[in-house]
Amino acid sequence: MTGIQRGEAKKDGASPLPTVQFVSKSIGPPFRDGTKCFVRDLTNHLETVHPLVLGTSEDCSELQAERVPLYDGRGHFAPGLRDNMKAFLWLLTRSRANLWHFVFAPNPRSSQMARALGWLRRVPSIQTVASPPRTFESPARLLFGDRVVTQSRWTRDRFFDAYRALGQEPPPIEVIPPIAPAVPTPSPEAIARVRSALEVSPEDELLVYPGDLEMSQGADRVALLAKELTQRTTLKRTTVVFAYRNKTPRAALRARELSEALSGTGARFLPETPDIHALLRTATAILFPVDDLYGKVDMPIVLLEAIRLGTPIITSGEGPLGELTRAHHHPFEIPTWLETIGAILRGKDREPPPRDLGPHEPEAVARAYETLYEELLSPRKKGRAG
Repeated sequence: MTGIQRGEAKKDGASPLPTVQFVSKSIGPPFRDGTKCFVRDLTNHLETVHPLVLGTSEDCSELQAERVPLYDGRGHFAPGLRDNMKAFLWLLTRSRANLWHFVFAPNPRSSQMARALGWLRRVPSIQTVASPPRTFESPARLLFGDRVVTQSRWTRDRFFDAYRALGQEPPPIEVIPPIAPAVPTPSPEAIARVRSALEVSPEDELLVYPGDLEMSQGADRVALLAKELTQRTTLKRTTVVFAYRNKTPRAALRARELSEALSGTGARFLPETPDIHALLRTATAILFPVDDLYGKVDMPIVLLEAIRLGTPIITSGEGPLGELTRAHHHPFEIPTWLETIGAILRGKDREPPPRDLGPHEPEAVARAYETLYEELLSPRKKGRAG
């Protein structure tokens, strides 16, 4: 469907649903990006509005929302100026939605464009901060929505601190946690294929680092753990796996550097993992000692998926990671991490997959956003923030 009309009719012939235009990077396969997964999972569970997303003309069975075929490609990790201008011009001249829902990592240029659109078109907006900005300085240049939502208390509080450091009263900011998407349990055959690709036996314990190699200290910290693990005679059947994506040209270089540094440890490097769910399921534990989440959503989707699959997680607890439930949080100290890994390997911390993740459930997140939509679309409550 490509016809965009204000107030799409409900299927049962009742009064039309208000339309909400999501503004983000191109939404479509492959869904390996936290922002794209968030928009997909939220729009698939909205009931009181008709969602529209920006994408391509390519078919997408995973997405129930109506797509505006605006972009040429599938969506980069960081959309360029051309894509941003396409979205700006669409909203300025063609969008007829009742409300705009922006989902991106705020930066002064994009936020200024979104603010100007609001003034020109007088369309109410929600701004979801998809990931923490590079800096929280000059927060008023980053926030523009009539309602602002962060996905963690940590990010909200950094904005509050930034405003107060300038002697300014911060605006209201809602906290709505990210969605933990439903994950089908991988088949034994899928798990066997992953282990075969890694050249490990069914008995080997896998410790998986599913993160960037070049964006934080996470990979270097896991490399230190890998070296220490090889010194432990009781952990000889343990293999450390770096599952990463080539987000930047530096990723391949960093993979070569780490592989050389870990020669003899048995560490594996798996770029662009074809079946991340099978890898998460067969892992004994997920290692995530990341200190900087710039460029990532507050709670990386891969960690929420690991929780769904019942795989133990160890994080550094830094930044928003400390709010991740059902995880072990420890400052990165090698003895403490080795002790926690040992306890998991001995089977003391294995739990069945959770049935309900509370505020992370798709329905719970959708209802929270629908409450904000209703507030902004109600004639008595609608009003601009400034």
